[in-house]
Amino acid sequence: MASLERRWKKERQRHEDQVQPWRFFAGRCQRRTATITPARLRYWSYAPPRPWIFALAVVVVAGFLGYQTFIDETPATASDVVRFLVITALVLLLAITRITVSNFGLSFDIAGLRRVSCFGFIALSAVLDVTAGTRPADWPRGRSASSWFPGSHAVHVLYLLDGDRAVRSLWVRQPDRFGEALLGRPLRDRTGQAD
Repeated sequence: MASLERRWKKERQRHEDQVQPWRFFAGRCQRRTATITPARLRYWSYAPPRPWIFALAVVVVAGFLGYQTFIDETPATASDVVRFLVITALVLLLAITRITVSNFGLSFDIAGLRRVSCFGFIALSAVLDVTAGTRPADWPRGRSASSWFPGSHAVHVLYLLDGDRAVRSLWVRQPDRFGEALLGRPLRDRTGQAD
């Protein structure tokens, strides 16, 4: 088990080494501070903030407007309201997740000030299968790693974690390209119907 942990750690480090030279919006080119030309990412896609972040933003905006209307002695100026809405929009923009597949693994990244932060890393060597559509009944239930957005399709990744099978469910725009990036081959159609 220790050798698997070392391998996973090594692959995560290689993944981060490949991901870091690219800007968060990877299609825009590599970072100016990159000292070497990085290998191309196999796949990247963006997912909107999670529903609970949107709900929290709505509650905070409603709370601010309610406080300004009913409690505060001085009325809010238009610039105060605009400033608050811009800050809220900036928080929502920073909550966008990039789904990234490198030559070594899959991660869910968020933009940082100086670098991209990789979360939920899954080594490519641990990926057993990927399916689009509904999760097969014999697969364990998995955590969702992204939110639905228009034009997206449900994808489920089956992988080994500490010797047990685990599933990560997510929404991507191009499930075939995503599956090919993870498996190196096209997705198999499990339902007999095309997505």
